[in-house]
Amino acid sequence: MGPWGQPGWSGQCRDGTGGMGGVGAGPAYWEGKERDEIGTGMGWAWVPVGDRCWCAADGLAQGRLLALGGCGLLLASALAAGDERLYAAAVMPALRALPPEAAHGLALRAAALGLLPPTRPDGPALEVRVLGQRFRNPLGLAAGFDKQCEAVDGLFKMGFGFVEVGTVTPKPQEGNPRPRVFRLAQDEAVINRYGFNSHGHAAVERRLRARQETQIRLTGAGMPLGVNLGKNKSSTDAAADYVAGVRTLGPLADYLVVNVSSPNTPGLRDLQGKAELRDLLSKVLVERDLLPCERKPAVLVKIAPDLTAQDKQDIASVVCEAGCPLLAWVG
Repeated sequence: MGPWGQPGWSGQCRDGTGGMGGVGAGPAYWEGKERDEIGTGMGWAWVPVGDRCWCAADGLAQGRLLALGGCGLLLASALAAGDERLYAAAVMPALRALPPEAAHGLALRAAALGLLPPTRPDGPALEVRVLGQRFRNPLGLAAGFDKQCEAVDGLFKMGFGFVEVGTVTPKPQEGNPRPRVFRLAQDEAVINRYGFNSHGHAAVERRLRARQETQIRLTGAGMPLGVNLGKNKSSTDAAADYVAGVRTLGPLADYLVVNVSSPNTPGLRDLQGKAELRDLLSKVLVERDLLPCERKPAVLVKIAPDLTAQDKQDIASVVCEAGCPLLAWVG
C-alpha cells in the first residue's frame, strides 16, 4: 500500500528513500521499473528531474489544476476589486446554492482573507459619537456573524462603523445540533438557531490580543470593537459566566454586550426579569470598574424584541438605577 492508500502504489527510489514525500536522491524507480515503464494510475506519476525524483500530476490533472487556479485568480482579483456585477451574477447565487451554515462559513472565510469588497471613505457627516466613542459611521456589524473573532480586520475594511464579535461563552460549546440555520427565501431572511456555539473565552482572548495594537489604531480612527458575552448552556451560575467574560475580554473591547435575549439557551431570558437583571448588572458593573485598564468599556444589554410593555419598563428602571449612559439594546 503506497501513498494515498492505492493498492500497487508501493516501492522506493533506487537509493532506498520512500516515495511518500515525492523526493529521492537517485533516478526514479517505482516497483523496480523505470519511470517510462510505469502507468500514471490515479493521475500521478514519478518523474526524474536531474538527480531527484518528483511526483507530479499527469497532463489531464495538470490541466484541471491550471484551469481551477486561473479561475481562482480571476475570482480573487474581482472580489478584491469589489466588482458588484460579479457578486450579483456569480457569488451570491453560488452562496445561496450552499446549505445556510456552509454559506455563512464561506463568507466568513472570505472576509478573513480580505476577499470581500472594499469601501469608499466615509464623509464627516456620517460620524457619530456615543458611549464615549467615535464611530466613523452609524452602520455596524452586530454579533452573530463573526462569532469567534476570526475576520475582524476584513470586516472593518468593508466599511462598518463598528464590529461586534460573539456571542462568546466561558467554555467552548458546540451549540445546537445541525441543521440550525434556515433560509426563508420569500422573505429574504434566515432563522438562526445556533445556540451560542463558541470557541470560549481563551480562544477569543488569544485572537484579540494578537491584533490588540491594530485595534487600538482602528478605535482611534472611529472603528470601535464590541464583544458580546453569553453564558454556557450547562452553567448553574449565569452571573459568574458574565463576570468572567468581563474580566477576560473587557480589557480588549471598546464596549461589552450582556446578551440575555437568546431563546436558544435554556433559562437565559429569565435574566431579563427585574430582580434577576438588577443582580446580574450590579455584578457585571463592579467587575468592569475593577478592570486594570485606563479606559473602561461601556456595558450594554441585549434584550429580546418581544417583551411586554411592563417588561420594558422594568428593564428601563434597572438601567436607570445602574447609572449607565446607555444600557439597553433590543435585538
